[in-house]
Amino acid sequence: MKAENHIMEQDVECRLSDGTILRADVYRPNDHERHPVLMIRLPYDKKTPRYYDEYLEVPRMVQAGYVVILQDVRGRFASEGEFYPYIHEGKDGYDSVEWASKLPYSNGKVGLFGMSYHGYTQLAAAAEKPPSLKAIAPVMTMAEPWVDMLNSSDGASDIGTFNTWTLASILPNQLERRGDPKAAKVQVYIDNLPKLLSYAPSNEWPPMKELDPVSFFFDVVNQKVKEDDLKRIDLNAKLQEVDIPALFIGGWFDSLLKPTLKVYQVYNAPSMLWIGPWTHEEMGGHAGEKFFKNGATNIGVDDVADLTELHIKWFDKWLKDKSLDLEKPVHLYLSGQKKWQSFDKWPPASNTKECFLSSEGMAKTRHGDGRLINSPANKQTTNQLKLDPANPVPTRGGGVLMAGHDSGMFEQGDIQDRNDVLVYTSAPLEEDLDIIGTVRAAVWVSSSTPLMDIFLRVSDVELTNKVYNVVDTFHRESVAKADEPFCVNLDVNHTAYRFKAGHCLRLEIAASNAPRFDVNLNNGKTSKTSSAGEIAFETVYYGGEHPSKLILPVEKK
Repeated sequence: MKAENHIMEQDVECRLSDGTILRADVYRPNDHERHPVLMIRLPYDKKTPRYYDEYLEVPRMVQAGYVVILQDVRGRFASEGEFYPYIHEGKDGYDSVEWASKLPYSNGKVGLFGMSYHGYTQLAAAAEKPPSLKAIAPVMTMAEPWVDMLNSSDGASDIGTFNTWTLASILPNQLERRGDPKAAKVQVYIDNLPKLLSYAPSNEWPPMKELDPVSFFFDVVNQKVKEDDLKRIDLNAKLQEVDIPALFIGGWFDSLLKPTLKVYQVYNAPSMLWIGPWTHEEMGGHAGEKFFKNGATNIGVDDVADLTELHIKWFDKWLKDKSLDLEKPVHLYLSGQKKWQSFDKWPPASNTKECFLSSEGMAKTRHGDGRLINSPANKQTTNQLKLDPANPVPTRGGGVLMAGHDSGMFEQGDIQDRNDVLVYTSAPLEEDLDIIGTVRAAVWVSSSTPLMDIFLRVSDVELTNKVYNVVDTFHRESVAKADEPFCVNLDVNHTAYRFKAGHCLRLEIAASNAPRFDVNLNNGKTSKTSSAGEIAFETVYYGGEHPSKLILPVEKK
């Protein structure tokens, strides 16, 4: 869009009800008409090019007849106030929406858009029910941040993601705003961030301890966030009462896929769901070592040009009363089939296929005797699973958002050669196997230590014997009684994936996944608050009274 076709105003002031001034850049059609407003509220600097023409193309949205507003949230970049993640976004969002609705070039109707943190700012504003908010479009986001962002509902912490986000995305502006001379040191730490992620204990992490010892970082790591704040930022119950239409967008390889689907399912207002072959930072069709055709353009069964056009169509429906003209409410990219399919609901109807774990006690590495079979063995067998805190199993691929680690599908063979990884492989598939929905597992385990950690990864063994990750999960559980078997029931993750005929399905089990998750030190503590650990063993059970299994949602034909 040519510059003469739109007007741009910088740092337009929005005065909140408590007197704090937030500042925004405004892009609007070069005419004398009133238009609906689309606004993004973000903590990452509204002037960053990514938010103007990468994730969505603002000029095209203006050309489609919208005023587009990019606003720095409280305490960030050009806006006044003190930043503390999430706690102000509901009330500030309400005030900002109503301010935008009354601008002289606004027709009074407002929509919100944005991804990740600024997906949360939409949900927080919607939960406050501002009268002028007519639709939202949250992308790859969450409704309960310190649980969803940290994957910590079960006690484990996605500490690698949290450390990366705090140091690289939040801290530099925090220090610059204060005029803190230590701001000059931030980049040195950021440059060494991949190595620093393995430091233990996390609550003594050198970058934050030196640069910002009073940061919210320590509240979160030490679980000392105020109870009132935790309740305020948990939107799950509030969103069930909201009637504002929402377009939810997720990525099969996004770190926030589970929370995105969770909030979609609690949301009762009119909504759509799109999930593509996307990571948190790449929506162009590349996800790790794989490329997915029609992942960026001609998306959906209706051949929508791209995500910008999808947003325009969505907001045209709710802010301009135009026909949405999309076939069904749920649109999913079918990985392995290179196509999209639409459905009436999530999850789509499916059949269940159970794959039982089997071994004669030698399931270590992909060269062991671990198998996935169609029925449980009558005889119970076990395998020992080693956890050495000084040499944890490394993170690779999947839905990561961490310095030095890319998201998506990557070859996993060398990890499956480690003797602290148990590996179970099916026979070659006689026909294509399409799974669509939530992959689950029920694994019988025991532990001699107070905490039991388990990492599960389902992967695809190709005809070349190269093996690529599909879905994974990490879980921690307190052990009620040492060495007594108990069943861990897990939602591994969500997917729409075709295992092709001739390929094998593979499940691997480990007791760590670092540096993404804090490491179990086998003494009741983890690397979040301690550094001294010892080697220990868990036990995995198969067959007999303890039939461990993988549960697949198989698409109904």
